[in-house]
Amino acid sequence: MKSTPQNKAFLKVEHELLDNMVLKPVEKCLLMLLRRLRTAPRGCEPSHAYLRQRLSIKDKRTLSLSLDRLQKFGYITWLNRGKGKTSKYYFNGEPNFLAIVNKNISLRLKMSKEQKEIYKKRKVTRVKSINNVIQILKK
Repeated sequence: MKSTPQNKAFLKVEHELLDNMVLKPVEKCLLMLLRRLRTAPRGCEPSHAYLRQRLSIKDKRTLSLSLDRLQKFGYITWLNRGKGKTSKYYFNGEPNFLAIVNKNISLRLKMSKEQKEIYKKRKVTRVKSINNVIQILKK
């Protein structure tokens, strides 16, 4: 049986998203894919591997940066549900959207401070080893 246009599923996309000159094409496609998954029985919970496969993204960092930019522009946010579980994505206008964004921002700041401390310790260790080498060369 041949499918007709009447029984094919479709996704409406507002002109604002298509005309957005700030978002990259991969980010627009990612947002459209996430919106399509919004109506899934358990909600929008795709894995990163699934998203990368569907969008032909090879590098994990590309997907992470795209998700991050979509969150920064206020289109989506997500709840990390723990190790080994997929994140649950929320869209602007949904209940608790702002609360989840604020939680993610505070977690980001905390992680940023921890990363800065690790960087400082590594830098001090590197300087100490360089000083030891210089002292040996001076003798």
